[in-house]
Amino acid sequence: MSHPVLELVNLIKPGEGDEEVEKIYEEICKIKDPRWLGPLFGFFANVPGLLKAWWELQKQLEVLKGHVPRDLMNRVAMVCAVASDCPRCVNFHKTDLIHRMEMDPQEVEKLHDFEQSDLPESEKTVFRVVQKLALNEQITDEEFIELRKEGYDDASIVEIVSVAILESGFARHASVFAAIAILVFASKKISAW
Repeated sequence: MSHPVLELVNLIKPGEGDEEVEKIYEEICKIKDPRWLGPLFGFFANVPGLLKAWWELQKQLEVLKGHVPRDLMNRVAMVCAVASDCPRCVNFHKTDLIHRMEMDPQEVEKLHDFEQSDLPESEKTVFRVVQKLALNEQITDEEFIELRKEGYDDASIVEIVSVAILESGFARHASVFAAIAILVFASKKISAW
């Protein structure tokens, strides 16, 4: 049985948004790169204020200087993608770490099974916590104590937990965005941006 392809949610592509959306898209391309303009931002661009809020949160946690080094925060995003079992997200973060962050591909591969890797224990401590958050598991007092022992203060822990919640949420729901994108692009007979 075939169903007509319906546009479930319009995805706002570059060049199709209002002035506020286009300004945000320009900033994303300037600060990150154009690959970041995918279905997720196209979805939020339907409400420019939400697009701005999501971008500001992501920018604050993964781009601008913070309490946790941004290379670690971007690796946290990769660990969340792996834990959430989102192949599209894993591919995106892997590519971003290698090309934009200029990480060695072998170091990026270690994030798939960080426990068995030779990564520093301080990073593994962070990855254990974010993996549990991505899997919606309870964080124990001992795990917070371990973060403290590794030198993470309140502000650092807030950033780590925040990026884990943000990225694991995106990863868990990426299939929704992908399905919307496929339907939208198929209905318009265009390729994904």
